[in-house]
Amino acid sequence: MSHTMKTLRATLACAALAAAACSKPPAAPAGPPPAPVRTVTPTVADVPVHRDYPGITMSVRTVDVIPRVAGWIDAQGFANGQDVTDGQMLYVIDPRPYEVAVEKAKADVAIVQAELRNASDMVARNRPLVEVSAISQQEFDRLIANERVATANLAARRALLDQANLDLSFTRVASPADGQASATNIYPGTYVTPQQVLVTVRQMDPMWVEFQPVDMDIPALRRMLKDGDASTVASLPGGGWSRNGKVVFLDNTVNRDTATIRTRLEVPNADRLMAPGAYVNVRLEVDRLEGAVTVPEQAIVYQTAAATLWTVDGEGKARQKVVKTGPRGGAGIVITEGIGAADQVVVEGMQKLYDGAQTVSPEAMRAAVEAQVQERMDKAAR
Repeated sequence: MSHTMKTLRATLACAALAAAACSKPPAAPAGPPPAPVRTVTPTVADVPVHRDYPGITMSVRTVDVIPRVAGWIDAQGFANGQDVTDGQMLYVIDPRPYEVAVEKAKADVAIVQAELRNASDMVARNRPLVEVSAISQQEFDRLIANERVATANLAARRALLDQANLDLSFTRVASPADGQASATNIYPGTYVTPQQVLVTVRQMDPMWVEFQPVDMDIPALRRMLKDGDASTVASLPGGGWSRNGKVVFLDNTVNRDTATIRTRLEVPNADRLMAPGAYVNVRLEVDRLEGAVTVPEQAIVYQTAAATLWTVDGEGKARQKVVKTGPRGGAGIVITEGIGAADQVVVEGMQKLYDGAQTVSPEAMRAAVEAQVQERMDKAAR
């Protein structure tokens, strides 16, 4: 065989081998690696439903102390901001003019009493005379009229005496309630009149918190009012003060402009840590969802049409589900439709997920990486 033929055969053989090699299908590309995700099981528990409202603290009883008589202040029985008790003396108005008025009224009563005795004596002496016509009936009637006028005058003078005694008692101005006295600018030596406010006394314990919940909360408020429920919480927005209170007042009409109803909460304040006029937050429990399913709020992905979340099925694959959310509470937010209590809900790593994506827990992913590193280190050591 010539060298040319051998070369041709070799060339054809190489070509055949090349063609055979080229005719094999290409290897399939490797799929994406599993996505590391962290999952939780939904929490199933009774979840209270709350609504928050702004409120303002109020004194249960606020009284402006106004004098009933005019005069000069002789004494003051309290300090600004001091706690006072019902009946405690706050001010003494100079009583001397009123003591004089009482003495004058007593003297007027004594004068009229003497006039009445004289009129009564005249009637008694002239009664036998009119019976024998020694005096005219007209004259006797005049004597009886004088007696009656004197009786009426005595009643009037006694009333004036009572008024004088009452005015004298009003010179001692007492606290009308237990509470705390406000600041005042009325001090001994000041002339006061019945139109002036001397000081304001506010009851500090308990206190009211007034707020205006929406009309849909009225049934719950009625139940609280009836049962004396003290689960409602009033607190300062920034913290530092919080009290549980009970509903004690619900107005008899709804404000048609705002669809709200005026409501009052009574809270204890024995430690005097709160004062009237403060703005507070009122957390009202309006319902309780029994056996509610809740998930952490970070699991929810809000889209234009609906709220969704990712779950992991039994094969470790990601599944996106449309859910219906309820109020916040429990472990985060209530899910009313879309998942069950046994579902594994993704709370971390959902950014790279797609429906059907293979998932792995971060712990398993870390263990696999560590195993690979260890294997390579072992091979390098051989």
